[in-house]
Amino acid sequence: MNEETIMFINSLITSILTNFQFILSMLVVVIVAACFLGRYVVLTKKLTLSSLGILVITIIANVLIALFVSEEFLTEQLLLIEQLLNLLLFAYAFFFYFFAFKEKRILRAIEATICLYLVTSYIGTFSQLAVVYFAGGTEEVFLDIFVNQFATGSLWLAISGMGFFITLALFIVGYFGFYRQKKYYVISIPSRILFIIWVIIFATFPIIPAAMSGDYYTLSERYEVMSFMFGIGLVTLGLAAPVFVIIASAERSMREKNKSQEAYLAAELDYIEQYKRKQTETRAFRHDVKNHLAMTSMMLEEGHVDEAREHIQNMLGKVSALSPQYVSGDEILDIIISMKADRMDENKIKFTLDGVVDGGLNIKPMDKCSIFANALDNAIEAASACEDPYVSFDIKRTDKFFVLKITNSAAGKVDIGKLLSSSGYTSKKDKDHHGFGLMNVRRTVEDCQGMLKAESDEGSFTLVIMLPRLSPNRSSIPSPSDKK
Repeated sequence: MNEETIMFINSLITSILTNFQFILSMLVVVIVAACFLGRYVVLTKKLTLSSLGILVITIIANVLIALFVSEEFLTEQLLLIEQLLNLLLFAYAFFFYFFAFKEKRILRAIEATICLYLVTSYIGTFSQLAVVYFAGGTEEVFLDIFVNQFATGSLWLAISGMGFFITLALFIVGYFGFYRQKKYYVISIPSRILFIIWVIIFATFPIIPAAMSGDYYTLSERYEVMSFMFGIGLVTLGLAAPVFVIIASAERSMREKNKSQEAYLAAELDYIEQYKRKQTETRAFRHDVKNHLAMTSMMLEEGHVDEAREHIQNMLGKVSALSPQYVSGDEILDIIISMKADRMDENKIKFTLDGVVDGGLNIKPMDKCSIFANALDNAIEAASACEDPYVSFDIKRTDKFFVLKITNSAAGKVDIGKLLSSSGYTSKKDKDHHGFGLMNVRRTVEDCQGMLKAESDEGSFTLVIMLPRLSPNRSSIPSPSDKK
C-alpha cells in the first residue's frame, strides 16, 4: 500500500474511534447521573440505539465535505467546519439527554451536556499529551501532532485509540458494575462541592509548565514537563478524588440499606412475638370458653338476663382483643402498619386505615418493608410538625393494580420535584441520614413494575403507590372475585 492509502485508512479508523468514543461518553454521563447523582434516568434499548445518530451526523457531514469542500480550503476554514460539526454533535447530545431524563429535562440536559464536554475534553487532552510524552515530549513532536499531521497519521490513531479504550473502560465499569446491578450511590452535596474544588485545582495544575520562566527552561522542556504531568502524574491524582467520593457514597448507601434490613428484621421479630402472644391468649380463651358458656347458660335459666348479656359483652371484648387492630389483607403490611401505628400513638397522631389488599401484595417481603416502612416514616415525620397531626392509609384496586394512598398533614407545601429527584433533598435537620427514603421507595416500586406519584398543598402531602395485583411470573387469568 502506498502512503496515501495508509493515511486514508488511519484517518478512517481515527474517525470511527472518535465517534464511538463520543457515543460512549454520552452514555457514561447518563450512567454517572443515575448511579452517583441520583438523577431519574431510564436507559432503554431504544434510547441507547438513538445514540448512534452521532454516526449518521458524522457520515453526512463527511459526505458533504467531500462533495462541496475543495482542497484549496485553508486550515483555518477546515478547523471552522470541524468546530461547527462538534457544535452539531453536542446539540444532538442535548436532545439525547432531554429524552433520557424523566424530570426537569431542560435543566438536566444542559447539565449533562456540560458534563459531556468536560469528560470528552479531559479524556481528549489526557490522550493527546500522554501520546506526546511517550513519543518524546519535544516541541517537534508537539508541532507534528497538532499542526503538521493534525487529525491524521499514526500518532493521532494512537490518541483516538487511547481515548476510546479509556471511555470504553469507564462505560463497562459504570454499566455492568453499577447501573446493571442497580447500585445507586448518591453523592452528597458537600462531597460534590469538594469534588468541584478538586476539579478546578486539577484543571489549573497543568498551567504550571506554561508559567515557567523562559530564561531557565526551554519550550521543549516545558512541553516535556506538561506531557509528563498528563501522561504519568495527573492520571494518579485524577483518580484519587473520584474513587474517594465513590467509596464514601457507597458506605453511605450501605448504611441506608442496612437500616432498611434492620427494619425488616424488626418487623419479622415483632410478627413472631405477636404470633406467639396471640397463640397463648387464644389457647387460654379456648380453655375458658366452655366455663363461660356454661355460666351464661345458667344465668339465662335462672332469669338473670341482664347479667348474662353483660357477661356475653365481656366475652366479645376478649374476642376483639384477640383480633388484630389493623387488617390490610397482607401479613407483612399488617405488621409494618401496626409498628408505625404504635409510634403514631406515642406522637398523638391520628391514624386511619381503609380498604384491604385482597390476596396480599405480590412482591418480596423486603420490598414491602422498603416501600411502606419508608413511606410511613416520612409521613410520621411530616405530621409530627403539625398542630393537628394525622396520617391516613387508603387501599383501593383497579383491574390490574392495587392503589395504596398515604396522606399526612404537612406544615407547608413540599417541592415534589426536589423530593423525588433522588438528589438528597430533605426538610429534616439531619441531612446526612435523610433525604433518600422516597428515592428508595420510588426505585423499589419501579423494580416491582409499579408506579409512584406525589401531591402536595399547604396542609397535606399524599403519596400514591400503585403495585401490580399479579406478579410477573403469575397467570394473568382473573380470579372469580375479579369478574364481579
